[in-house]
Amino acid sequence: MIDFRLTINSAKTFDFDNPSSLDDDTYKTITGLSRDNFHDVRGHLTTMNNSNVRSVRVALAVFLTKLRLGFSNRVLACLFHLKSKRTVSRIFHQVREALMKYFVPLNLGFQHITRDVVLNYHQTVIATELLTNEPDQIVLIADGTYLYCQKSSNNEFQRRTYSNHKHRHLIKPMIITASNGYILSVLGPFFANSSNNDAAILKHCLLNNEQQILNWLRDDDILVLDRGFRDVVNTLTRLRLQVAMPGFLHNQKQFSPDEANRTRFVTKTRWVVESVNGKIKNWKFFAQTLQNTSLPFAGNCLDIVCALINKYYCPAIANIQDGQEIAAQMREMWKAENALEQHLRELDQGETLRWSKYNAAMCLFPSLTEDDVRNLTFGSYQIKMAKSYIVDHLQQSDINEEQLEFVVELCGEHDDLVRARFQSRHSNRKKYIATVRFNEKNEQPITGWFCTCSVGGREVGMCSHITALLWHIGVERAMVPTSTHPLSASKSLTAIDDSMKFSDDEYNSDNDINDLRGTIGTANATNDTELDW
Repeated sequence: MIDFRLTINSAKTFDFDNPSSLDDDTYKTITGLSRDNFHDVRGHLTTMNNSNVRSVRVALAVFLTKLRLGFSNRVLACLFHLKSKRTVSRIFHQVREALMKYFVPLNLGFQHITRDVVLNYHQTVIATELLTNEPDQIVLIADGTYLYCQKSSNNEFQRRTYSNHKHRHLIKPMIITASNGYILSVLGPFFANSSNNDAAILKHCLLNNEQQILNWLRDDDILVLDRGFRDVVNTLTRLRLQVAMPGFLHNQKQFSPDEANRTRFVTKTRWVVESVNGKIKNWKFFAQTLQNTSLPFAGNCLDIVCALINKYYCPAIANIQDGQEIAAQMREMWKAENALEQHLRELDQGETLRWSKYNAAMCLFPSLTEDDVRNLTFGSYQIKMAKSYIVDHLQQSDINEEQLEFVVELCGEHDDLVRARFQSRHSNRKKYIATVRFNEKNEQPITGWFCTCSVGGREVGMCSHITALLWHIGVERAMVPTSTHPLSASKSLTAIDDSMKFSDDEYNSDNDINDLRGTIGTANATNDTELDW
């Protein structure tokens, strides 16, 4: 009996000392790494030894579990049967220091990789075709990410970590990746006040030659940036670096076709850095609000996670040769004007077009496949967004109140035109008209498209509004789904209450309020009487 109790008491919730006690999926769930990868990382902890408190494998498991699942030290002490949260803290810092010394320098930073390796193994054909003019130009993508932290009792620290953009306290690391999503460097983290915007951070890193970045870069290398970096463009130009950035409207409602096409070149390349940010936030330590006591080593933890992603995770684009045909097509259409926009303008000048509303199910439209739409959009993001626009556009049928319909508008004078008005997902006051021209006799039945949104005039791909119209009437054949997933976001609309709104004119005096109170009181008294009776 005594031996049995000792066995039960000594049993561990997670036994990482025995490599075969946990399967591969369990390793990935708890530590973020497979069993073999975990063992490989263990091999880099050469300066750590087993102790009476923990083995090196358990120490590594504690460290990775905290980063992966975001558990507190107290919870980790319970799970791994350690003495106290202080023991967990000591273990955490021991592993962190060892990984920063022996693992991170091999897998992260400009000094761990050469330009030739980036060009040959991490630069995609799409980035090369769309953005470069010389064979040795490297395309890098930079973006700041956010790590939320607590509000500090130190007033200066509180001011410098408050972001007017996010309206929260946070710190900002700067991520620099290759065009396939391989992380070259993590700079910072930096404060979040107005003097630490993305442009200022990148300028600081370049002019101070952080991590010898200027020694690594060459003239005419290309940095893909978002619009938040606009104030650093002149500095980059003086450093003989090229910038690829989405266009600016400059008080206009819509980009010109040329500017919209150029912007699509940038977004086609830049999305990988957002994928990297998503991978980082999959480690819950960074997705939740950081305790201020952990901020001094948050940068080290981020470096370690990015090094692990580089070493053991597949990059956002696994095959850098994919997309060569797509890039060539996009390049050919770069200078193309939007033919349908010009056609509609000519029609408006010559005659008055009459548009009538119909249920999309009554519209004669060529059948399309998912691949057809994907070839037109040059990507999958627009298709993903289109499905949300379709759901938002559905409305109650005038014929059958129990059914939903997708309303389109057909032109009375030209039967090859169809359009739909989509509500903006950002503003209740804005609607965009997506128009499509088609010819069922053509091998490619979609002959033109135009939308009134800011990028609706481009020929290189199309916006999400046009994609939504094509997807619903071309791919789904105007079929409205009759059931939704139990966890669908649309279920939340009925699960959450909306407060009633009373007009100020309806009850504009104390007498009206008293009358309302009297009415409610009378109703309650009547109900009580009925119940008593």
